[in-house]
Amino acid sequence: MKDSNTSIQYKDLFRLDGKVAVVTGASGGIGRGIALALAAYGADILAAGRNMDKVRKTVEMAQRAGKRAAGFSLEITSKKSADDLARTALETLGGLDILVNSAGMNIRKEVLDITDEDWDPVIDVNLKGVLYCCQSAARIMIERKGGKIINIASISSVLGHPARGSYAASKGGLIQLSRVMSTEWAPYNICVNSISPAAVDTPFIDGLKKNRERLDRELQRIPLGRIATVDDVVGAALLFASKAGDFITGQNLLIDGGRTVD
Repeated sequence: MKDSNTSIQYKDLFRLDGKVAVVTGASGGIGRGIALALAAYGADILAAGRNMDKVRKTVEMAQRAGKRAAGFSLEITSKKSADDLARTALETLGGLDILVNSAGMNIRKEVLDITDEDWDPVIDVNLKGVLYCCQSAARIMIERKGGKIINIASISSVLGHPARGSYAASKGGLIQLSRVMSTEWAPYNICVNSISPAAVDTPFIDGLKKNRERLDRELQRIPLGRIATVDDVVGAALLFASKAGDFITGQNLLIDGGRTVD
């Protein structure tokens, strides 16, 4: 016999009503997609990024979904900016329950050619900047006795892609940092997870899409035979952000169409 109360409970597992989500890298691509998905499921959104024209577009799209939304000009390598971001979430939207770190960058160089000018900005944005945002958010989440942190990594963290030494190191470090944070903050009911997509059809991979030979090689390595879309990634973020993910922490979810299977 069907239990109607249980059915209602399951139906609402992914709802985020009353939650406040901060999303970095929300000016487009994966960050914008996740921000809009969280808004569609009920969260109020603080969209952060450097290009405020694009951030404002994300805010407008979230508001059209009927949710409160605001924008923030984030300098991710600045600890003060990260602190201001968390404080703005509290002052503008009344809380901070979910943090999604989607901001990132890459400088393609073979390892022998990497200089400090190639290494430092990638590590600063992809790893140190995420640390700052996580620290600022976690201090609020600890006071509020819970929260969800989702860090966007990459399959480059587990594969030896050529010419991505600094990027792979930053994303591999991000996964390990996420695991450490998950154990340290579990007593405060804070879940920390990472998502590692394969190539996603966003401007971030324009170079790959313009090189037909490289693109064909990559497609041959993906059992599902296609490049990922932003929609392929947002479901994982909804799982980790919602009640459905309350007992998941310290995990890295590969969204790769089978790319890492063999």
